[in-house]
Amino acid sequence: MLALPFTFLWVRLLNNLRLEWSTDPQYSYGWTVPILSLGLVLRRCHRTQPSQIQHEPVNNDFLSSRDQKILWLLIAGLAFFYLPTRLVEAATPEWRPIQWLLGFEAIGLTLCAIRIGKGQDWMSKMAFPISFLLVAIPWPTLIEAPIIQCLTRVNVGIVVEILGALGVPTAQHGNAIEVATGMVGIEDACSGIRSFQSSLMISLFLGEFYRLGRFRRILLIPASFLLAIVFNVCRTSILTLVATKKGTAAIAEYHDGAGITILLACFATTWGVALFFASRERKGMNAKVRGTAVQNSGSGAVDKHTWNGYSNSKGHIGTPVTGYSILNRFALALFVWLVVVEVSVELWYKIRESQFKPVPNWSVAFSENNPSFKSLPIGEKSRYLLRFDDGKQGQWNESDGTLWQVFYYDWLPGRVAGYLAKRHTPEICMPAVGYKLRSGPELLLLKVHDVLLPMRCYIFESPGGPLDVYQCRWEAGAGKEAYVAQESTRFNLVRAIWAGRGNHGQKVLEIVVSGFADPEEAKQALSKQLEKLIKVDNADHPA
Repeated sequence: MLALPFTFLWVRLLNNLRLEWSTDPQYSYGWTVPILSLGLVLRRCHRTQPSQIQHEPVNNDFLSSRDQKILWLLIAGLAFFYLPTRLVEAATPEWRPIQWLLGFEAIGLTLCAIRIGKGQDWMSKMAFPISFLLVAIPWPTLIEAPIIQCLTRVNVGIVVEILGALGVPTAQHGNAIEVATGMVGIEDACSGIRSFQSSLMISLFLGEFYRLGRFRRILLIPASFLLAIVFNVCRTSILTLVATKKGTAAIAEYHDGAGITILLACFATTWGVALFFASRERKGMNAKVRGTAVQNSGSGAVDKHTWNGYSNSKGHIGTPVTGYSILNRFALALFVWLVVVEVSVELWYKIRESQFKPVPNWSVAFSENNPSFKSLPIGEKSRYLLRFDDGKQGQWNESDGTLWQVFYYDWLPGRVAGYLAKRHTPEICMPAVGYKLRSGPELLLLKVHDVLLPMRCYIFESPGGPLDVYQCRWEAGAGKEAYVAQESTRFNLVRAIWAGRGNHGQKVLEIVVSGFADPEEAKQALSKQLEKLIKVDNADHPA
């Protein structure tokens, strides 16, 4: 009974994060973090439980009345907020603030349980190993996107300068590098920016593993960041040189090998820095111990209440034992509350989803009668990142000289649909390849063959003139009120609580048009093109 509610909380958290770790290569390192966290916990337990220590029962009465109130208010707050967290998480599991809330609730309640059952010393010792899992939770997009875009551009800019000094002509276009043989994109050269976040994980782990002092732990973090940037510049430079000499297609041959080599080199170097800090730490501690021993031998006094650097204010050595009576009641109450929350959330969405009406199922059919039509292949990298169930891409020229590019992806009903269909938007992807956003998004609701399509309109600046970009993310069962112009607004995320889980199948249709000087003229042409592109199936879409 003690383990059941906390096991459930951790399984719920890891189940949410595994989708991010599986679908986003940037956080694939997350699979190792629970193992490392468990290892740190066991290591702490091993270092704080010698058999010769006399155990004494934990008496929580030594806590002041104020401290007890704070502890139980914290427990009540964490448990209560699990209800709205689960309510939102069931509808929008990809919303990263919700993932952080789940993490804080699981970690906070676990540490409170340790505080009740084992005392303040144990909670202090276990706080870092248990909280270590936070490094595997994706950063909120508001923080992550600017940092990644900035560091990626810095990486590309340094590579361009290095290759220029070597006499290799290059040009930077956003996060892409133009060489004589073509364009080296972010998917090819790979900024390796994911190691920026994994380096944080490695530096924190090594700092704890070697029991570094606070100053050296803090110093190890920027050192690992700097090493990650240096090695990423080396990797991008190598792959860009390969593209220059052998063509951009040759990058695939060296991509994985260069990535693994650079990753191992970065890890080994960071490990070396940690070992250097650890050796300096041991020398300082040994000198301090020798000085203390000399002082104690002269005075004849020895602190018998200290073992392995740990002691408490009461003089109790090691880890005290509790009768678990309070902890048992706490675990039982938490278990009952978690059951109530899960049943309530499931009933709420069952009721909301029972009100969904079947909607026409549709797809995109290209007209290949146009002699300029060309089917665009979907790269393996894009298939891996998006993991759609059906997809097609094509481009053609119209008689008025405009160029049309259409991208269509379909996700069948399932939780992954909500994760992946929302991940890539023009605001993120277009600036990454050098296009500047001039206006948008503007919501344009178009009804085509009885299908309501929420088209979000953007205008980007490109070297060849303005680009009109239209993106539609369509959800089965969603009504008109469900769509807003800014996809990432908090209202649009929270409204999913009322609208339902949003995992009944989703489609993304993106259209890029060049050649129109007037945006209104482009919108009129878009309506006519959609009449030809959208094909409605006879069967209704499951909702």
